[in-house]
Amino acid sequence: MKTRYITFVLLFTIMSLLAQNIPFNQNPKYTSKLNPNYNSNISPKYNSQINPKYNSNLNPKYNSSLNPNYTSSIDPRYTSGLDPKYNSKINPKYQLNLDPRYASWEGKHLFNELAEVLGILVYANSRIYLFYDIDGEWIGYFVRAKTNYNLFNLDGEWTGQYLCSDSEGGYNLFEEDGEWTENFVK
Repeated sequence: MKTRYITFVLLFTIMSLLAQNIPFNQNPKYTSKLNPNYNSNISPKYNSQINPKYNSNLNPKYNSSLNPNYTSSIDPRYTSGLDPKYNSKINPKYQLNLDPRYASWEGKHLFNELAEVLGILVYANSRIYLFYDIDGEWIGYFVRAKTNYNLFNLDGEWTGQYLCSDSEGGYNLFEEDGEWTENFVK
């Protein structure tokens, strides 16, 4: 019985160390001003200024300077410094401080419409956020294009998704056609 208890306590301790705890005041599940479901200023449904469907300046479909298919300086296939595969300074295999499984990190969380964590964005440099799932598995990266961030998979292919600023320190995730996925970053 004692062995089970010790094993349970050890497992609980290890799991809590590995879990990424979000401070109460930074968690949109508990702080309504951070949640686009409760704050119309950061919701693309109610604020057309931050919605690329209604603001073509924010939409890569209509603004070629935001579209990696038309602007090579924001496409990691043509600018190797943007691709973690070829830039060891932003590759978590070589920089363990960029891997949330091994170090505390600077960055943001991706939430779904219920304010549940879907992923982690780790700040690699002023142009790159590395993207991890909630288990800490590296699944892609975001490249800055002016105020937007385009999402690329690990092979350097643009997924068509991008982040647009919510004008209050976070982002909303959109599909290529400008449809809001209802996912957001804080």
